[in-house]
Amino acid sequence: MALYLKQLSLSDSLETYEMLQRIGENENEFKNTAHGLTEDEFKIWLVQQDEWSKGLNLPNGYVPQTIYWFYDNDQIVGIGKIRHRLNDNSRYIGGNVGYAIDPVFRGKGYATKFLVLLIEQARQNEIEEILLTVERFNPASKRVIEKAGGILIKETSDRWYFNF
Repeated sequence: MALYLKQLSLSDSLETYEMLQRIGENENEFKNTAHGLTEDEFKIWLVQQDEWSKGLNLPNGYVPQTIYWFYDNDQIVGIGKIRHRLNDNSRYIGGNVGYAIDPVFRGKGYATKFLVLLIEQARQNEIEEILLTVERFNPASKRVIEKAGGILIKETSDRWYFNF
């Protein structure tokens, strides 16, 4: 397996678009804002996401974030987001890193490997505080975070919080 990340590009392919259509709009708190878009709307979405990664034209309450595609050899397997910093909302829900695996590739051990690569990328991007949160209804994600080296720092009645 040759696993790697590739940063979102304005020239991303139809294969990327199709993968995003298979991932739900909101799966386990991962917001897939490309779900349900037409191919033309997807091209506009790519421009928007590229701008947001540079801190341009951010909606109110958003922070810059960069999207990465997760590949196994030449096959796209998932999408990940790295927020460049935290605000009050992302400190409570989501943290710095979020990801989703294409349903076609779930259950094959990719999630932990993907998360490790995203954490490494966040560190390369000099993000000092790396926080992930997960709702308590999702113990599978909790196990992935723990396997990837996350340290539980806080629990509430509805959520776990991890630092890396």
